[in-house]
Amino acid sequence: MATIKGQNLRVLIGEDDTTLECIAASTSCTVHLSAIVEESSHKDIEDDWLRQEVTALAWDAQVDALVLDTDDDEAMNIEELRVGKEYTLRFSRTAGAAGNKNRDEVTDTMQLTGQALLTDLQIVSENQTEATYSARFTGTGDLVQYTPPAE
Repeated sequence: MATIKGQNLRVLIGEDDTTLECIAASTSCTVHLSAIVEESSHKDIEDDWLRQEVTALAWDAQVDALVLDTDDDEAMNIEELRVGKEYTLRFSRTAGAAGNKNRDEVTDTMQLTGQALLTDLQIVSENQTEATYSARFTGTGDLVQYTPPAE
């Protein structure tokens, strides 16, 4: 069984699904899906077990990256991110061919796409270390498996 290296799982971001770019100098990314449950027990249930029902689904994503002092025209930089703005996000496996910085999408079942608000942007600047930032996105709708259009 083959494993996938972390540098080949990326979050891409854009105004819509035709303008997606990888986050420049990303060091890690996390996509989190959760089910919100509420108790649905009632007096007619004869055992002592609580009954739970899913009442909502939620997702969020976080990307950690280095702060760059030069523009990377082929990727999203921190200067382009705006808290409160809605973006299209895609979690995707990428290929690591020479010279492409692990940015070429691989079409498979791991591609998930959805709309999300940038809800938190934190910049960390410690003495004598590389400056980094974390961008947290909160999904505003479905996170669906992406299927590229037929050619």
